[in-house]
Amino acid sequence: MNASPSNVSLAGAGRALLCIAAAAMAAGGCGQKKDGGPPRGPQAIVVEQARPTTQTIRRSVDVVGTLYGLEETTISAKVPGRVESIFQDVGDAVPAGSPLLQIEPRDYLLVLEQKKLAVRDPLAKLGLRAPPDASFKPENVATVRRAKLQADNAQSRFERVEKLFRDAPPRVSEQDYTDARTALEVARSNHEVELLTVGSLLAQVEERTAELHVAQQRLADATIRAPVQEPGAATRPAAQTAATVYHVAARLVSVGEYVREGTPLFRLVDDSVVKLRAAVPERYARDVRTGQSVSVEVAAYPDEKFLGQVSRINPQVDQASRTFGVEILVPNRDRKLKSGAFARASIEVRVDHGVLCVPQESIVSFAGEQKVFRVADGKAVQYGIETGEHLQLRRGDRVEEWVEVRSGLAGLDPVVVSGMSKLATGVAVTVRRPETRPASRSPSGPADAP
Repeated sequence: MNASPSNVSLAGAGRALLCIAAAAMAAGGCGQKKDGGPPRGPQAIVVEQARPTTQTIRRSVDVVGTLYGLEETTISAKVPGRVESIFQDVGDAVPAGSPLLQIEPRDYLLVLEQKKLAVRDPLAKLGLRAPPDASFKPENVATVRRAKLQADNAQSRFERVEKLFRDAPPRVSEQDYTDARTALEVARSNHEVELLTVGSLLAQVEERTAELHVAQQRLADATIRAPVQEPGAATRPAAQTAATVYHVAARLVSVGEYVREGTPLFRLVDDSVVKLRAAVPERYARDVRTGQSVSVEVAAYPDEKFLGQVSRINPQVDQASRTFGVEILVPNRDRKLKSGAFARASIEVRVDHGVLCVPQESIVSFAGEQKVFRVADGKAVQYGIETGEHLQLRRGDRVEEWVEVRSGLAGLDPVVVSGMSKLATGVAVTVRRPETRPASRSPSGPADAP
């Protein structure tokens, strides 16, 4: 009996299913040993290790700010007048007390002569050529001596007349007695008047002498000079003993201009020491202290660092920026640092010794968490860590990246530095090549930087 086409198709499909099943059974048998033993487990992950190190780390706070001269001042005119001559210009070095500008002095010379003559008048009446000192006695003035002699003479005459008037009978009339007594009182009053006149003349001498000093000062003020700062002033660092030298930052007038009192003439800057004023986030308020060392960098000298110290700290936090101001003094003997320049600074707040550090490649970051692995009894062990500073440490001719571990890991047991993407706690591992990686500091690395 001939088979139908449908029966032939079903037979072919059945044979195909049998072949697939046989192949599956053959594949299942591949996981078993030939001798019929149990299936093998997963193979161990091959990893490499490196040993952590301990380092000394200089903790610092980075800030930015603007440089200012130790002293920046605008010199203004103290007296009015026309500018006669200018002695200094922009960029000139000006020692303290040196002349900058001259205002026409003729008017002030005439006033000075007038005041000198005004002093001579009361001095002439006193019979003096110069203002008296503390040893001067008004009784020595001629008019006072004359009045004193007249009073003494009147006193003697009155005593004689009084004796004659007291005789019995009186040898002088009552009118003569009264006249003698009146003459005595007049003489005494004249003496007192002369003493008062001398006192008035002395007061005039003092007043006109003061006016003379004012005229002398105004004449001196016609010569504009660089300010003189007293030694030991609070605005200057104690270590600086050299005389102050200013530099002219701006000249604001020209010869022939008429200036009034208070007219700005020059802007001067003392840049032998510069002040860096910067804002520090308030979270560092307990770390920053006066006297701490500071490393300052400016764009003009990218390969050079300037050392300074924290000199002042603002006790108040700015509510808008949540920062507090600091002032850093930086010696500037070579005048490399310019007032008004932008600067970056690193304030060294403390030095920590024995800080645990691990290689950068040993750290795995996932979902904001960081971890490292160690090997214990042939299995991986995971440690969640908190990291800190990034360091550059030298190993032979190579500079390697290392990271401070603040918490989560202790001891110097090796950490895994390869194959971490396949690891989890409990995963079997095989250490390919144990590595200790003894590290040494890099002279240019952040670990050595303030």
